[in-house]
Amino acid sequence: MSAGFSPHNMLECKGPQELRRYADRKICPASGSQRAACAAEIGALLQLIQTSFPVPASRVIQGGSYVKGTDTQGCSEIDIVLLSEVFADVNHFKKQLREGLETLRESLMRTAYGNRILMGKRTPLSLRFSFLCTESLHSHSCEIMAYYDILGPTPSTDLKLHLYRKLHLCKDGDEAQLCALALLRYQVDFVKASGLRVKELIRLMIHWLKTSFASPTEENKFRRLPSSYTVELLTIYIWERAEKPLSFSLVQGMRAVLKLLVQYAAIDVVWHRHYHRKFPIFVKVNQKRTRFKREGTYVHLWLIHVDV
Repeated sequence: MSAGFSPHNMLECKGPQELRRYADRKICPASGSQRAACAAEIGALLQLIQTSFPVPASRVIQGGSYVKGTDTQGCSEIDIVLLSEVFADVNHFKKQLREGLETLRESLMRTAYGNRILMGKRTPLSLRFSFLCTESLHSHSCEIMAYYDILGPTPSTDLKLHLYRKLHLCKDGDEAQLCALALLRYQVDFVKASGLRVKELIRLMIHWLKTSFASPTEENKFRRLPSSYTVELLTIYIWERAEKPLSFSLVQGMRAVLKLLVQYAAIDVVWHRHYHRKFPIFVKVNQKRTRFKREGTYVHLWLIHVDV
């Protein structure tokens, strides 16, 4: 795997104080009045998205590093999920979704924010763009998705279990991806619940992930780097394994996470707090995962979902 380190990469920091100074200068997001101004602009953008969407949204779920509090100066992501009963028609939801997102794209570009929105590559299931925020001093990577409200605001246990079964049995990759949007709020809550020090460590690891590897090329197109969410989970796992200390060395924390990533084929991390370990769907998936590991194939599985 090729790596492209900058002359002042954080891995060159020689001690805790030097790493702290590097993080303050290069990684930590804005604070104080600038953070407040940023929050106000994001709130206004969210309101604009809701009013510009061509169908009424019964509920909105937000995710991404900005919402979880793990954003950095160079990586601030905002996921917005618009939930509407219009998309409950399984026979036409893909067509309706494409048309709705295209209408939203055109509407946003006609607003006063249009000159601060840089649209990304079109995808069939989402609308992606960069939003220049607070006097264009920084930007947020936004992704808007839509589907119907499978779980609702207060889902019953049976409804949650039904969703797990549906995800397990679903043969349509697009539909499974959209159904999984209902679990976004639980993933966000899981990361947000970690302490401030843990989020500092997560920021360091995300910065490492985003800056320490060469850009995608034809030569390295088959490499498999972990997602930001995977890195968040592994960082939380390391913290929990150390008995959740309130204060710890960021240098030692980074070392522990990197050592875990080096041994990626042996990673076997599952949180059972959101379902019983004997839940039939989990048992089946875990058996399949165990079989793949015996055969030498690495498969990672993250089931951070709903309270049962």
